Amino acid sequence: MSQIDQFLAAMKRALKAKNIIYKDLAESLDLSESSVKRILSDKSIGLDRIEEICKACDISFAEICKNANFEEDISTYTLSKDQEKILADNPRLLHYFILLNDGLTSTKIEKDFEISNNESKKLLLQLDKLNLIELHPRDRVKMKNKSGVLRFRRDGAVGKTLFTQTKNNYLNYDFDTEKDYIRFSNNSFTQESLGKFKKKLDKLVSEIQEEARLVDRDDKSASDIGILLAYRPWEYSSLDAIKKR
Repeated sequence: MSQIDQFLAAMKRALKAKNIIYKDLAESLDLSESSVKRILSDKSIGLDRIEEICKACDISFAEICKNANFEEDISTYTLSKDQEKILADNPRLLHYFILLNDGLTSTKIEKDFEISNNESKKLLLQLDKLNLIELHPRDRVKMKNKSGVLRFRRDGAVGKTLFTQTKNNYLNYDFDTEKDYIRFSNNSFTQESLGKFKKKLDKLVSEIQEEARLVDRDDKSASDIGILLAYRPWEYSSLDAIKKR
């Protein structure tokens, strides 16, 4: 990832930390939401525009640079196995935590989801006890880990549960609408070249997650999308009629 890409990613993280979405920034800059999206993806963005965004959102330019992780991979964090186990055993607690991690407030969750204020408070207390959040008066929440992208352990309780659901259900679908996309390529690679692609795919996933966090959940054109990136040893059975020597 180039340094400008890393800077733009850090700026998006700074906006998200303040719960500022594209729509909010567009209103502050008196621009359309599509223009803001284009600006935050434009590698030729000027310093005057960056300064304008920082001023509108009360964000420090120096702090963005500090958190840009220049020349480093996008940072990630994981939960402990005990934390994952408790979340995996309570799907509503897990879903609530993911919504908070995505930047929603408890008030927003109660408004948009079928959950009472009483249950919401109980879940907040559980997450605070698990040391996943800091719970403040009036149900204000500070996430304990916001320095990177959350990734569940592949061998953890949540990771295993989500992987099983993905494996069993994700590809059981026709992929035949405008919101779908599927491509499959069968090629030969060395382990070295696969390693290079893995790093690129990891970065792509992080970029996708960062971008998604700035989308307004009230935007009627937005919908939940599952993106699967994978590779594995594979041959089509129909292309194995003639064996290799």
